Amino acid sequence: MRSIQLHQVLAVLAIAILACAPNASHADVSAFVGSVTFDEEADLENSLGVGLRWGKSSGVFGGETSLMVARPERTSAGESVTAIFYEGRILVNIPVGEVMPFIGVGFGAITTTSADIPGDSDAAATEALAAISDLQTNSAFSYGAGVRYALSDRMDARFDVRQYQVLSVQSLVQSRIEEETGIEIPASVKEKTVQHSELSVGVVIRF
Repeated sequence: MRSIQLHQVLAVLAIAILACAPNASHADVSAFVGSVTFDEEADLENSLGVGLRWGKSSGVFGGETSLMVARPERTSAGESVTAIFYEGRILVNIPVGEVMPFIGVGFGAITTTSADIPGDSDAAATEALAAISDLQTNSAFSYGAGVRYALSDRMDARFDVRQYQVLSVQSLVQSRIEEETGIEIPASVKEKTVQHSELSVGVVIRF
């Protein structure tokens, strides 16, 4: 399992501080539901995701913290796992009336819970599955865009499209194989990342 490192925590705290700055806009909270597409090399099926965002995100410059939970199935094991996306984000909004486009970047981590390994797997398959079935926490950088549509003075509809760049789960498997076989794997393979994407819709309430 990869623990969350200090620089990750500091990055999230910095964005959270920006969100709470005195000159920021009013506080807001957003509930959303979305479709999460997982990279096929992550051994996860696509799934529904639900989550919350909170901060001060509606000014020209804003910040927010986001938490999303999805329940994908392991492609190889056929068992459901829980994927938890959490990160801090900086947003730039373009106020053009009732419709407000925005762009944003974020940094955080994605934690995937462990899954059971099928009992009928042979020894080689069991070894490979064990490498990707443990609890894992990986750093993630995201970028995306979206639009808000004003429903009232204090409520907006919000639509997001976001891409996550995540340390490859495949590289974790390859590292485990390298340790057990003594065969060195090229650095170009080890450094490969996976990409997940999110398409979501939600409601924002300002306070």
